[in-house]
Amino acid sequence: MTYNPRVHFIPAKPAKRGKWVGIYCRASTNDMKQLNSLSAQVSALTRLVASNSQWLLVDLYMDIVSSKAGTSRRGYNQMLEDCQSHKLEMNITKSISRFGRDTVETLEALQLIKDSGVRVIFEQGNLDTADTNSELMISLVESFAQAENESRSDNIKWGLKQKASSGTSKLFSEVLWL
Repeated sequence: MTYNPRVHFIPAKPAKRGKWVGIYCRASTNDMKQLNSLSAQVSALTRLVASNSQWLLVDLYMDIVSSKAGTSRRGYNQMLEDCQSHKLEMNITKSISRFGRDTVETLEALQLIKDSGVRVIFEQGNLDTADTNSELMISLVESFAQAENESRSDNIKWGLKQKASSGTSKLFSEVLWL
């Protein structure tokens, strides 16, 4: 190649590296409605990440487990590990109720993630841990979500007891035929 003094070489700018983003989604059961909900979560959050040119989707973490304490959530645990090992800079979840099981677990996990320098965005409610005003809202919303789940559980238990005591429980009649 010959040198031409009239040609000024301009080197290419290095490509901007976007934020490393993870998505966490959860369904409570493998019931068709729940699986459709999980699919909708994955689709919506993937589109959200793809619509931001500054974000790079690193991983998708999913669980199909109930919110009962003691049930293992491999996707959730892997997401927490990846936050701590700095494989993620941001995590996006549909809602607080899809993220944690109860207020204490959620707030502890969010503190661990925050201490790792990772930002969490809850798409529903537009809550972002990078926004200091969101911290109080996250605590309140999580507390309300936990109270709602406990109330729903109490209502289901009450309904089952009422049906059993009146002899109209299908569960009771099915057990007799086993």
